[in-house]
Amino acid sequence: MRIAPPRTLTAGTLALGALFGTEPAVAQGCEPIRFTTPVNLGGQGEAYQRAGQWRLTGAYRRLLSNEWVIGSTVNNSRAPGGQSPVFSIHTFLGDVAYAPNDRITLHLSVPFSAGSVAAKRADGIVREQTAKGIGDMSVLGEFWLLSPRTHERGNISVGLGVKAPTGNHRSGSQFWTATSTVNFPADQTIQPSDGGWAILTQAQTFRQVASRLHVYAFGSYMISPKAQSDVVFAPGSTLHWSVPDVYSARVGAAWSVLQDQGLSLSLGARVDGIPVRDLLGGGDDNTVKRTSRVVFLDPGVTLGRGQDTFTISVPVRTHVNRIKSLYEVKTNGLNGGGFAKYLVFVSYSRRM
Repeated sequence: MRIAPPRTLTAGTLALGALFGTEPAVAQGCEPIRFTTPVNLGGQGEAYQRAGQWRLTGAYRRLLSNEWVIGSTVNNSRAPGGQSPVFSIHTFLGDVAYAPNDRITLHLSVPFSAGSVAAKRADGIVREQTAKGIGDMSVLGEFWLLSPRTHERGNISVGLGVKAPTGNHRSGSQFWTATSTVNFPADQTIQPSDGGWAILTQAQTFRQVASRLHVYAFGSYMISPKAQSDVVFAPGSTLHWSVPDVYSARVGAAWSVLQDQGLSLSLGARVDGIPVRDLLGGGDDNTVKRTSRVVFLDPGVTLGRGQDTFTISVPVRTHVNRIKSLYEVKTNGLNGGGFAKYLVFVSYSRRM
């Protein structure tokens, strides 16, 4: 049976509220940089994925970070070497979703990332590290709490899944000292994986408040039971990178501008972060953990054509707080990190 809510309920409410709101990502040197939670795109004219339907999605995210932040203040001169590192990360995601019935959707997601970081090293020269490859695959199930047949104007869903460490978290590069070069894994910020299993949780809701206007909210939290990576911070060090929890949340509204053409606009707020304390696993006070909270203004555009849906979103950073980790508090360490001024998300989805 086809579920056909008002045509104004499009990916502007669900796709932008879910795909672009979830990147549980594992971030070590800047804000969360990987998105591994399965996407959730609804097609134009359908808020829900009907029973027996497949949905294939390809998504892309661009992140460029060239500012060094201490706490909430940009201070490039206090970055390592006196200038901010430049992080460039391109992430691609393929997602296959199947609905065994109109209340449950199952996802399999496979990410691929290509990243680089250029920074002034101990020898006084700006040198670049790179890492690329398949990232951490994930599976997730979503469940609508209310029947789509009787709740076309609004609903709430919850999701639960698992992320597996299928990607490489030890991609090789070099570490430059003042006098020599040592073979060593690339910076953890650009690695395709964090090296740990994780539990994925999420929830979302939408509500039609006018004939062409919907409001939405979305939240996700990635629980990482593993305390630390097996990669140390630097050659000879006993200090390991953290495998942290990551959270993301979005809230906003979507307006159907041209119903017949399937064009919707959305505007909302978004927050991504790494908490000071993990829910499980520990390691908060003896690992390198880039705890942070980043807030974005999040505009988006959705175009639905038949079975196809195109989306683009460009979240613009409005606030950042590079919070001191427990280890930094204990050692009086400097809470610095690189953060992007904006992000770019693009996706295409087809229902079958």
